[in-house]
Amino acid sequence: MSLSGGFIITGAASGIGAAIAKSIANINVELVLHTHSNTIGLEEVAQECINKGAIVFTFTADLSDLSQTNTFINSAKSVLKKINGVVSNAGFPDWRNFEYLPVEGFMKSVNLMQQSNFMILSSLAQSLIETRGGFIGISSFLAHKMIVGENINPASASAKAGLEALFKSFAAQYAAQGVRCNVIVPGYIKKDSPEHIPLDDQTMRNITNQIPLARLGTPVEVANLAEFLLSDKSKYITGQSIHIDGGLLL
Repeated sequence: MSLSGGFIITGAASGIGAAIAKSIANINVELVLHTHSNTIGLEEVAQECINKGAIVFTFTADLSDLSQTNTFINSAKSVLKKINGVVSNAGFPDWRNFEYLPVEGFMKSVNLMQQSNFMILSSLAQSLIETRGGFIGISSFLAHKMIVGENINPASASAKAGLEALFKSFAAQYAAQGVRCNVIVPGYIKKDSPEHIPLDDQTMRNITNQIPLARLGTPVEVANLAEFLLSDKSKYITGQSIHIDGGLLL
């Protein structure tokens, strides 16, 4: 399927965000790509999208910071002729249990996943009404699986669960105006960021043993779902949390 129009993707320098950008890039697409700090990765993704014919704008911002989020939103609106879709992928897992998690760490996750997305949804609603476009929020299985190995993840679990409720609330309000808003809930997905430290063989076996399909997912598989949800083929889908996890939560 081939999309057209303007699209905003946060957290686009690697992994899922990068895969989505490269999947939807074509000569009829304008992209605003965001990263927190991985500027090298973002420029590489941008160049791949440009090679496919897309017009690309890149921005860096800490979306846990209110001021930087507001600046990013205004910048994105200023460079795109129209906005047909938004993919909110920026985020990071915080693996700290309660006894090791300070309130500042907890609020950083909440601000990144909930404050920034509230601002993005509120600020871009009218733009999406005009194009009858779609929002996608990238959540995590951590919002649904409270024990992961020896870890409890209160910051990430609550931040992602709040994101899902936020997007569903938006979907309920704006469905009548033609705006679709859905959440993708990935399971264990292969990492490709330069900061990622590969897991040892035993840890990888422990993870895959939990997954009925017995493997990790790939960023491209998530991107395929995102592209479908941004396209006209998903016009009757809104307010959903769609799990792509190999059966992890069965």
